[in-house]
Amino acid sequence: MLRSRLKMEKCRMKMKERLNIIVHEVQEKGQIRVSELSELLGCSEVTIRNDIRKLDEQGRVKKTYGGAVKIESGLTVQFAPGEYYINGDQKRRIAGKAYEYIEDGDSIMIDDSTTGCYLAQYIKEHSEKTVSVVTNSVYVAAELSTADHVRVYMLGGQISSHPASVMGNITVESASQYHVNKFFTGIRRIDLMVGMTSADAEHAEVKRMMLGKADETYVLADHTKFGNGSLFTVCTMEEVKRIITDREVADEILTLARKLKIPMDVV
Repeated sequence: MLRSRLKMEKCRMKMKERLNIIVHEVQEKGQIRVSELSELLGCSEVTIRNDIRKLDEQGRVKKTYGGAVKIESGLTVQFAPGEYYINGDQKRRIAGKAYEYIEDGDSIMIDDSTTGCYLAQYIKEHSEKTVSVVTNSVYVAAELSTADHVRVYMLGGQISSHPASVMGNITVESASQYHVNKFFTGIRRIDLMVGMTSADAEHAEVKRMMLGKADETYVLADHTKFGNGSLFTVCTMEEVKRIITDREVADEILTLARKLKIPMDVV
């Protein structure tokens, strides 16, 4: 009855009503996709995504890749909206592509980048692969803490609030004890002629150690990350297995990558 009435009324209801219905559906089903809510409420998927984003910020549901899930017991970390949601759609696509390179039984590292957080969400939602995850991100550790198919190893060190992660010499020493198959990292800036760069010395040092403990490194970077480098070099392009970016990346970047024979996925 509810579904029929809502379809007839389309999206004329107030936002507060929509939000309450979305929460009800999520609580009842445990999880739901944007496309289902769009059909149920008679609203565009853009409107539904905005509604879910608001509910996520309010802590009423958990935003996921393509939908929302019920808030579970366990560790929770709230990101500042401006930090987490910038280019969110692109980051979700990048995370989905990165997941394709993870094999069942892999051990991986994920750093404290926001795109790494989207990858953690994707891993959590896809239980077909058993994965061991080493991270310096409090958010990644919290996101995966309730996933039965994931073993989580949190690096030690002093917690930095922006983003919520551990940094410093203790973190570097902690990372040195591991060896993993793959490292998935975000980056402040990419200069294809120079390499991966960071504006912060501590971040660069931690990333260097994590990179050095992995057989392969995958850089997750939306189109805004390309251009002149930042102050501290993390690694050269020769140390990167593949860059995964979004389709908004400039043509000249793609041309240069092909010229330099830098493997790059565009999603």
